[in-house]
Amino acid sequence: METPDHSQANKSTRPYRSRLQPACHSCRKRKSRCKTTGSSSACVTCQLHGTECVYPLATDEIPQRSRTPRRLAAKARQDCGNRPASTPTSQIRRTASSSNYSPQLLQPLPDTEIHATNTAVRPSETLGSPKETGQGGLFSNFIGIVAETGDDSSHIVSPAVANDNDVLESYLSTIPGARRRCLIRPSFDSGRAIKPVLFNTVSRRPLGMNTKQTLAATKCEYIEKYLEPGVEGVVDLFFQNANICFPIFDEASFRNAYRTHKEKISPALLCNLYAHALIYWDNLPRLRSVRSPDIRFIWNQANEALHSELWLCPGISTVMAIILNVCGRPSTSMFGNGGMIGTAVALCNALGLNRDPSNWNISPLEKRFRIRIWWLVNVHDSWCSLAYGTPPQINSAQHDVPFPRLEDLCEASSTPDQKAAASIFIALTTLTDVLGRYLEHIYQVSKINLPYPPEMQSTTYFEHILSKWEESLPDDIRRLVIRGTHLNAPGAANFRLAYLAVKLLLRRIQLDLDTKDAAVHVEEDATTSQFYLQAQRAAEDIVHLIQELDESHFRGFWIPVNAFSLTSATTFLLRSGLRMRTSTSSSRNAPLRIAREMINTLHSHRLHFSWDLADHCLVSCSDLVEKISSVEAGGDGLGDMGILDLENQVDVDLSALEDFLDGFPGFVDGLEMPMPL
Repeated sequence: METPDHSQANKSTRPYRSRLQPACHSCRKRKSRCKTTGSSSACVTCQLHGTECVYPLATDEIPQRSRTPRRLAAKARQDCGNRPASTPTSQIRRTASSSNYSPQLLQPLPDTEIHATNTAVRPSETLGSPKETGQGGLFSNFIGIVAETGDDSSHIVSPAVANDNDVLESYLSTIPGARRRCLIRPSFDSGRAIKPVLFNTVSRRPLGMNTKQTLAATKCEYIEKYLEPGVEGVVDLFFQNANICFPIFDEASFRNAYRTHKEKISPALLCNLYAHALIYWDNLPRLRSVRSPDIRFIWNQANEALHSELWLCPGISTVMAIILNVCGRPSTSMFGNGGMIGTAVALCNALGLNRDPSNWNISPLEKRFRIRIWWLVNVHDSWCSLAYGTPPQINSAQHDVPFPRLEDLCEASSTPDQKAAASIFIALTTLTDVLGRYLEHIYQVSKINLPYPPEMQSTTYFEHILSKWEESLPDDIRRLVIRGTHLNAPGAANFRLAYLAVKLLLRRIQLDLDTKDAAVHVEEDATTSQFYLQAQRAAEDIVHLIQELDESHFRGFWIPVNAFSLTSATTFLLRSGLRMRTSTSSSRNAPLRIAREMINTLHSHRLHFSWDLADHCLVSCSDLVEKISSVEAGGDGLGDMGILDLENQVDVDLSALEDFLDGFPGFVDGLEMPMPL
């Protein structure tokens, strides 16, 4: 058969969308209309661009247009409607996987637009096809999240340039094999602007580093050899005592991966898990009879493994390891924990964890993980900010992640304790949101961009925030908060102390605002403020909670930074007691008496139950309480009082202390102390 003469065909006008006369190569690449005129052999578009106009020969194979996920989804729906009832589901899955597309892309989500191809970057390093309907899919999703291996990782792209992807995609689609990026457009919300989320591929490791034996893997091997034969027991301790209250992992997925493919789990993550669980060593009968390992040695190994992974290949597994590290007990490093939290927040932002993944086209397991991990980091950031006196790293205007739900944390077969612990954790995340709003007020040092309008800078407004949160709680959690009942649920005692700490902070804010307002009109002592007594009652509630705890509570879960809440309550009682001494006899000075009871109770708990949260308050306040009590009793207790580190007692009012020490010349000369927040 003779080949057609295309030079003759070019001389006639080419009809639009003609299948008999295909478009030239240049127009096909540009995806533009190819129209010719009788006076020229080149099409109009090629004449405008000055490119060579070459038409395909009849023997040339015309490449087919690649099918986008949306086309595949439509075809899949059509095939589902047309396939016989006898067609097995497994055959459908094999058909989808043969095209290198995730089966999940064949299930369109509402109000979601995904631009992706078989080379698109996923928001996480998921290995394999995420089939939620089978155990294999759950396993590969989980391994993709916690794995340390892999040279490439996803990294979020700035929203300012994300829209450029539309132009780039139209060009890259003409280049075979070109790597494209994954653009996720959030669902429409009339209350906020729509900003797309774009992920790109970046190298996880510095140039020249390979995936072979790393320092983190070596440290993990050290720890496991040190803990043998109790390694499995340590993992059990973690899930029974820590993960149930602070759910970092899905237990079933982790145990399956740990049992079958342990070598794929990040060694830094495992190191910090082992170290985190050692505080509960005596809770397991089969480990109680064995000598407890050196916790500090294990923590040193875990810290080195974590810092190694941070430098070599940070990812979502690194964020999870940081959560375990900062939440680990005993806690001894404020600078280290504060720096780790800052790193975790930076990694979360880089990995897009600060964006709502609810309508993203990713597996439900990964959605739950992303929401959970973000709020775990958020909890640590806010409570470390309250304890350490540093502004929080997370700004409420820069994330839109929803609160975790009970169904995200529990299965239908979960035990009552697991459901109760999940409800308490959800309440802790919402309480953290309240705390974050208080912290915005506390750390505001500039008059520009106030967190609230001036009319909202009032005592009643901040009271309303906490009251509204209390009313939103389920009945069982509300009873725990208001009345302090049912403290035997996992994590309940820690949550109760956290609530009382926020309430004490609220009273401090109200006292500060009220005192400033009163100073404008009348010069009066701060003790006349109506909020002074309320703040004192909030501090007393913390003391009463500590007195009511039993051994089961001390061996349970506690956030380490809650130790600072004990110190804050004790120092406020001392401040209140010193202010009241001029009008009250020493035998009726309730705040000083309760402060002494607090120190005595913490001494007992530390001695009998090794409760490490008592350490900070004992170191900061015990000597001061002892000296003040001895002077109030009329004894000569000031012999060595000058050695006290009073500058660290930031909650004790200096003017009250000077009045108290009046008559002891030279002791307070030159003494300066920072005022409380």
